[in-house]
Amino acid sequence: MSTVTTHAPEQVVDLSIAELESLIRRIVHDEIEDALAGLGLHEEPTVIEPGSPLYESLTDIQRRAREGRLKFYTYEEVFGE
Repeated sequence: MSTVTTHAPEQVVDLSIAELESLIRRIVHDEIEDALAGLGLHEEPTVIEPGSPLYESLTDIQRRAREGRLKFYTYEEVFGE
């Protein structure tokens, strides 16, 4: 749990690692979203054309997952956190 200590004119905040990670993720997400919006790249959903190499790869991954031939790992399994 975080605690806030005020020392004028600054604030000192004690955060757990999980709280710090969450804060960093939020900031990075917001910054990326702002950057994409500024470039006009975040206005419409991405359309993947049927028959394109990307579409074929994604449908192949989906098919193999349904057949049980793929193993997806959680973040915790990959990074041990």
